[in-house]
Amino acid sequence: MTDLSFSDQLHALAENVDTLYVIGRQADLKDGWPVASLSEEIQSFAARLAEDAQPGRSGGPAKTLLPGNKPGKLVLVALHDEISRHLSPARTQEIYDAMRGAVGSPSGAIGIVLALENPAHAAGAARGLARAFPLYQRKTSDRKEAHVQVVLLGREGPVSNVGPVADGAAALRLAQRLVDMPTSELDCATFEAEARGAVKSLPHVTVDSIVGDDLLDAGLRGLHAVGRTASVPPRIVCMDYNPPGASDTIAVVGKGLVYDTGGLSLKIVGDRMLTMKCDMGGAAAVLGAFVTLVKQGVDKRVVAVLSMAENAIGTTAYRPDDVIEMHSGKTVEINNTDAEGRLALADASSWVCRKYSPSLLIDAATLTGAQLMATGKGHAGICATDGELESLALAAGLRSGDHCLAMLWSPELLRAEFKSKVADMRNSVADRMNASSAAAGLFVWAHVEDLEQRFLHIDLAGPAFPDDRGTGYGVGLISEVVSSL
Repeated sequence: MTDLSFSDQLHALAENVDTLYVIGRQADLKDGWPVASLSEEIQSFAARLAEDAQPGRSGGPAKTLLPGNKPGKLVLVALHDEISRHLSPARTQEIYDAMRGAVGSPSGAIGIVLALENPAHAAGAARGLARAFPLYQRKTSDRKEAHVQVVLLGREGPVSNVGPVADGAAALRLAQRLVDMPTSELDCATFEAEARGAVKSLPHVTVDSIVGDDLLDAGLRGLHAVGRTASVPPRIVCMDYNPPGASDTIAVVGKGLVYDTGGLSLKIVGDRMLTMKCDMGGAAAVLGAFVTLVKQGVDKRVVAVLSMAENAIGTTAYRPDDVIEMHSGKTVEINNTDAEGRLALADASSWVCRKYSPSLLIDAATLTGAQLMATGKGHAGICATDGELESLALAAGLRSGDHCLAMLWSPELLRAEFKSKVADMRNSVADRMNASSAAAGLFVWAHVEDLEQRFLHIDLAGPAFPDDRGTGYGVGLISEVVSSL
């Protein structure tokens, strides 16, 4: 277990840790200002190490043992002096990449000085750092405990009021831990319990759920079909933050597929089923963002819905050729049971919009492999129903460090992809080479289209689980979008 905390006590940090990391732009490390308030001994060693610290994935940290007791080791981690326009100035991704390689398996007392170009970058930089210390671990050998204390340092001194920064980092690590948990430990019931536990002490929050066959009574037949054959029934979990004087209502829906076998359209090619524990990354992000927003005391009503199911196979599984009447009243012909997430999202989106009439609906989902082809592993793909909302989301991505890029929004061009001869629409596209990730977002919107609903779709399949670990992606983006409205 790694305990991560934030402080503004720079001197106490250096005197009470086994290893001290100093992270900053290469030019700043060479200039020496990030260590100017530390001992002359640390400054002297840092000046020599700064010549060897190389920025970026291809470079590496510079480290040395120090004489005396505390700290015993000094490590300098260099970041690029300049970054491209599609990356956050908070260096979230770069800090994560650099520290993941520099720290390895953490142990003991670790101190980190994170030198910021601008104190406004504190939250985004902290998210990058938090990602490098994931919580979930089940190794029985070589178990190590670490206490990591962080000081966020500007040229004028340590950043004060680090409470909100710490809250955001903790919410990210919560989402990250849930994404990393296998379904044997995180089924729909335990996921609901985790969500309830995360919000139980928060003010002005109520929680309700609709489980199993009760989904049918609520008209949530799409979600029910996806999860009905699993041993633990599907459900929606609705968390409602309604503070006094709330000026607006925002709905946020997350895809919570705790495992996705593909259903009867089984993922049988190569190892495509491996890592599908991560298919609840959208719901984890929504939960983390909800916790963050409530702790911030945002002045809006926020209704967060986690749409949970396990897409399993069995005698009661839904089938290709089935026709499902969705919550929206639209009928959907199933042509691919592995396009299940959009069914879960569409039902939950229709339900929350018709019940709460939000001014904005945001959905977050590990929805398509095509998103990785469209925008990569480091940037989510977004679709927005208007240009102002799209611009707001892109700017929120750069501020939060949860990068995103805009995808096509054109119902006129993409609606034909879902054409069916027997139902209102199919659930999967006719042509995977025709903006299929954007089309998946359009499918969800089609079930609230009659409400003229303002809508932001976030496909985070790549950045939520880019390689071997969850990242907690989306917590920052969603909370930043809602806070910016």
